[in-house]
Amino acid sequence: MLHIFAAALALSDPAGPVVEARIADVIADPERYGGQTLRIRGQVDACYGFVCSICPEEMTPETADNEKCLRMGFDGFVSEEDRDQGHEGGYVPAPWRDVEALFRFSVVTGEGEFDPTCLTHRPWPPEPPAEAEGGEVIMEEVLCTDRATAWRGVRVRAVHRRLTSNAGLVFGRDGGGLSPASEAVSMSVKAAYRDYLQLIGSDADDPSAVFTPEFADFKPETASEEARLCVCLKDECEADWPRRDLSTWARTPNDPYVCYAALKTDGVWRVFPE
Repeated sequence: MLHIFAAALALSDPAGPVVEARIADVIADPERYGGQTLRIRGQVDACYGFVCSICPEEMTPETADNEKCLRMGFDGFVSEEDRDQGHEGGYVPAPWRDVEALFRFSVVTGEGEFDPTCLTHRPWPPEPPAEAEGGEVIMEEVLCTDRATAWRGVRVRAVHRRLTSNAGLVFGRDGGGLSPASEAVSMSVKAAYRDYLQLIGSDADDPSAVFTPEFADFKPETASEEARLCVCLKDECEADWPRRDLSTWARTPNDPYVCYAALKTDGVWRVFPE
């Protein structure tokens, strides 16, 4: 029995001919592109942890449809030296950290090898199953998880456009919306942040705003209330503050702010900068 585990392959720079392809064409006829090195242009989604997709660049949060996107893997970021170390049981740096910092919510052109096996929109198992001589049914056991990638070992060749978190695509877990905090909460959280700045000897006086998340990340026994304190990195961010809670933790250098968690425990607000 053949076991195919859906894990991103660690590939070096794509070798051999490179085929220009459109995302829609690949999804419409995946077998046509199987085993080929594809060059694809598209928009990278929220891309957190192992989950990452490339989508048509004209797609917006209002028209977002994950079935029109391809799962992708950036293991091409892992060097040959690191891969050799991993084969020997050593530590291999996680490539998605670089991806999050460099390419989240950007329009890019990349190259990587395409494997159609685990496209989420395809019916599985295939019908009908293969048969050997004598009528014995042969089934290939395939493990396709939510981390499965079809476009693997991707190397980004160009970054064409960078989007902010508010304009970026999000699938699966946007974390809910953000609302301006009440005046009482806002004043208390900002006071806690000023106390923190004094503690570390900083006299920074950046413009900031406080928001209340739609969904709590912390259980009631951990914190009775929570908020997000966001600090503007330019003169003012009135029109640019995050609108989704994901934007406060799925960070991107495209955003003109940085946000921190604020928790109220035992009646006292504390801010937790990284």
